[in-house]
Amino acid sequence: MDYLWIFVLLILGLFMIIKPELLWKIENFLSVKGGKPSDFYLASMRIGGAFFTICAIAVLIYVLVTA
Repeated sequence: MDYLWIFVLLILGLFMIIKPELLWKIENFLSVKGGKPSDFYLASMRIGGAFFTICAIAVLIYVLVTA
């Protein structure tokens, strides 16, 4: 249970890479009607998602090796 945040980070990172458009809709569903995310937003979300995924995998490997 202590390492649940690793899996949350991994799932969030993968979600940011695969479906950044849906995350934009979730973030802006009350403030923007019928809008679309910019190309910069999509690119930065995918970069952030890759970073989250790499960090989660690295921490998971570290935890498994030191356990």
